Amino acid sequence: MIWIASFPRSGNTFVRNILHDVYGLTSSEYHMEEDHPLEADYAKHPFVKTHLLPTQLDPAAPGIKAVYIVRDGRDVMVSMAHQRQDIVAPGSDFYENLKAAIIAEKDSFFGGWSKNVEAWTKRAGLIIRYEDLLADPVGQIERIREICRLPAPDPSKIPSFEALKEGKAAYGARKTWGYTDEESKKLADKAFRKGKTGGWKEEMPDELHDLFWIYHGPQMEKLGYTRDGSISLPDPELDHSFLQKLGLPVPPEPAQPFKVLLEANKMATPDNDGVKRYVAGLIDGLIPLTENVNSKWQFDLLINKEIISLKKYASLKEDGFDRAQLEKQYGLTTRKHKRGFFGRLESVIRYILPDRWIKWLTDNNIHLFHKVYYNIKIATLFLFFLLRSAILFLPRIIYTAYLHNKQDKEGYSIPGINSRYDLIHVPLQQHYRPFTRTRAPIVFTIHDYTHKLFPDYHTKINIKNAENGLRFIEKQQAHIINVSESTLSDSKKFLSLPDKNQHLIYEHVDEDKFIHRIDKEECTEVLKKYGVRLDMPYLLILGTIEPRKNVNNSIKAFQLLHKKHKDLNLSLVISGKQGWKAKSFSAYSNLITFTGFVDDEDLPALYSQALALSYVSFYEGFGLPILEAMRCETPIVYGMNSSMPEVVGKGGLGADPSDIEDICDKYEHMYFNDQLRKQLSIEARKQSLKFSTRKSVLELLGVYEGIIEQSKKQ
Repeated sequence: MIWIASFPRSGNTFVRNILHDVYGLTSSEYHMEEDHPLEADYAKHPFVKTHLLPTQLDPAAPGIKAVYIVRDGRDVMVSMAHQRQDIVAPGSDFYENLKAAIIAEKDSFFGGWSKNVEAWTKRAGLIIRYEDLLADPVGQIERIREICRLPAPDPSKIPSFEALKEGKAAYGARKTWGYTDEESKKLADKAFRKGKTGGWKEEMPDELHDLFWIYHGPQMEKLGYTRDGSISLPDPELDHSFLQKLGLPVPPEPAQPFKVLLEANKMATPDNDGVKRYVAGLIDGLIPLTENVNSKWQFDLLINKEIISLKKYASLKEDGFDRAQLEKQYGLTTRKHKRGFFGRLESVIRYILPDRWIKWLTDNNIHLFHKVYYNIKIATLFLFFLLRSAILFLPRIIYTAYLHNKQDKEGYSIPGINSRYDLIHVPLQQHYRPFTRTRAPIVFTIHDYTHKLFPDYHTKINIKNAENGLRFIEKQQAHIINVSESTLSDSKKFLSLPDKNQHLIYEHVDEDKFIHRIDKEECTEVLKKYGVRLDMPYLLILGTIEPRKNVNNSIKAFQLLHKKHKDLNLSLVISGKQGWKAKSFSAYSNLITFTGFVDDEDLPALYSQALALSYVSFYEGFGLPILEAMRCETPIVYGMNSSMPEVVGKGGLGADPSDIEDICDKYEHMYFNDQLRKQLSIEARKQSLKFSTRKSVLELLGVYEGIIEQSKKQ
């Protein structure tokens, strides 16, 4: 048997009828519907239809061959909404049916369109697009010969849409269920509605189209479906396997792939700042290239002076590591706790002193000896620590200072870089030192110029390192990638580089992760985890707590709002770790919650439940939390400066970060104007779709290739 799989309303009933009428081959179906008995001998048919996920099949053997029928997901959603309105739940609301099908809450609707497509396109040996099937029915079915034998076809017997709609076809009108001809015809008339593509354009509202693209855009693009409704070729680099399985031409293996080294030291740090998130997102976006054996790109990562292939990194990330695996691989052991000198001394004293003395001191609440003992212990430990540190670390500190000074003057290099790579990408200019002697072209990512514009927000050493990186870029006349128009404008002010060396590629976020959460139970658990009040709505401030983020003025604006409206039912949630020159905010009322650092997997729920994200910063190179929040349909109160108006678009309200009254006014609008907030939420979702991992990666590869080709001509 061979699985003929698809998401519902995607055309596999049409495929079954072609196999039956044109090839004389029967088929059955495998399902879990309570009102529809499963054929006892379904597996004896040459083909078995299913909508279930591969993990739900019986038999579940991965060696069983499969064909997946896929259709433009928007047409599928519209068809499902009509089916529910006409057949499953007569009279139900079409708009709500459509929205529910798009969201597929708690893996309903066969896991949701994207999950179903992702699972089956990996599992199936062949993919047939419904649109291609309509254009050339026999030609597409003939492709199945790649995985099994087929009888000779009789093209004259291709079933017409009219026959399907009349209930005259072998499959699709439930004749095997005992339906009468009249019942079959009535069902078929509703089940087979139009038999054409692109119907979504007439029936899917614009805001639901945006919602659909938030949930399913990445999978749509892999298959060649575009926002405007046209169908293009999948990208030969990122979607290589889709080209193969769709039977489309595959580019030949390149004679010599481009070799790129990505400096990724940030991945070895414990922090989770914006640059690390940028590097992690960049790596994730490039990983699909490792699945393409014919790729013209070959990537390595440089992490702590060690070079690891992107393919190896991807496999380690996919496998994951737990404590036991790490101990086995690296010989780590759990150390037993050893009692220190003072712990042993205390035990000796307790052993020497009579028990009645200790009892008498305790009963009379006399702690004099304990305090003396404790103070002597602390003082001795401190002196011991200073002495030990001087002995152990002073030579190392002197050597490190010498080495740092030497590297400042001469730099250092990693063996083999000169001859091994066509291009090197450094995502942070401060990390330029390993490449001071390389001859390969280098491209740097410039995130911001806060060290120039707001030097008070940086340490002297950070300013020095950032400036040294910029001077190196100028000296090398290297290429730079700016993460926003604002950063590009600043680069033209602060760097002497030709325009052809300056590129604009926007940042992106994890599209699978940052989606609006509608599961109230899930969100409530997250809010409880971080101590967020459940009895009132909240504004959210997220980011490292430092002067540039302007948390102080945001708090003052929130307090001013409560002074204006005495019974205001609104709290403020501030999430993020303490950063450089962070002020202590511990003395505020119970209307303000400080959550500390928030785990990535919890952020979508925190965004989704917020009334708005307050991000009234003094300066941002891009502002990743803004994009994360907008993808979760959360409107923004943002600072009217730098990149923020550019990133937010119409998805929020701008405020002067120095004007507490202005910030308060925007908070007031967000709280009291429900209609405005709803419209801003819709606009935030729409704006977020202008940024995508796929778009950024394809633009990046284009920049890489241009730089490499240019260097070869020199």
